[in-house]
Amino acid sequence: MIVIVGGGIIGISTAYRIAELQPNAEITIISKDLPESGLLNPFYTSSKAGAHFRPFPSKNEYELRDSKLTHETYKQFKKLSKLHPESSIKFMKCIDYIEYDNKLYESLSEGYTEIVEDFQIIPKYELPNNVKFGASYNSFCVNPHVYMEFMLQSLKMRQRINIIQRKIYSLREVSMIYPNSTIFNCTGNGLLYDGSYDLKCYSIRGQTLLIRPPLENYELCNSRSITYQLSNGEWSFVIPRPLDGGIILGGTKNENLTNDKPIEDETKSLINNAISRFSELFNDKGELDILRINVGFRPARKTGVRIEREVIDRSTTIIHVYGFGGSGIEMSWGAAVKAVELLEMSKSSNKSKF
Repeated sequence: MIVIVGGGIIGISTAYRIAELQPNAEITIISKDLPESGLLNPFYTSSKAGAHFRPFPSKNEYELRDSKLTHETYKQFKKLSKLHPESSIKFMKCIDYIEYDNKLYESLSEGYTEIVEDFQIIPKYELPNNVKFGASYNSFCVNPHVYMEFMLQSLKMRQRINIIQRKIYSLREVSMIYPNSTIFNCTGNGLLYDGSYDLKCYSIRGQTLLIRPPLENYELCNSRSITYQLSNGEWSFVIPRPLDGGIILGGTKNENLTNDKPIEDETKSLINNAISRFSELFNDKGELDILRINVGFRPARKTGVRIEREVIDRSTTIIHVYGFGGSGIEMSWGAAVKAVELLEMSKSSNKSKF
């Protein structure tokens, strides 16, 4: 018996990977929220993702290690985008603009260019005003709600899978309900066996706007993803959600806020930052057509993601897969592959950590 605790992008991807390798495996997913019910819940972060793959140069050993998880996802998404366009995965031109001197980007440090295709530095004379560095590359954008529904539907049709919607208070509770099972801990912020949480975990609050672009600019807005890093530390980006899912205009990153409701000043800041950078989103009256204000809490971890096997006793094995911050979509398939490798390795070796 395999039990996956957490029904976000990491839990669903892990179930999908297990099903690929073990078509007859009996899989149970337990989660308080799932794609449909969690769409508007700020603590069900997967559905609030942009979501695209924007690589970045690694600032430390943890970021460099975790960046390799994006490589498997990139390759898998290339396949899915061709075989299953209904998954919403779409590859397109993506652009980075940095409005301040940044040696990590300018020197193309590790983690930035290794996997994306058609990477090019944009000549300085082609850069927008106030931009110090720019680069373009080919990468993916995803409509996360559609993608997760696609994965779940595939699992329901092809696999013996049981989905239980309920809150779990400890992994010990799961082990008592399902003795002699392997538990995949995909709980985001690291729920542990005794009901406590991993002290290295923390949340990064984000706020974005879901926009309907003007009809005359519809194709343009859905053809590329652009990210500006501003000199004051703020971000301004546009990410298309394929299959007519709208445009995400973002975004904020704040470790100190716990407000789960939209903050008016942040909405105003997102709009003001976009006026000079993404004029194509505004109508002829200078207004945005805002469909929804998204608030989400990215489940981050101080020393990077945890992918590790823990043996509690002879009857309970836990494989931890959590702490992905704002990179859950990007790392999802790579994380699933590594986590399921630990499941396979546990049968023949003592290796227990990513």
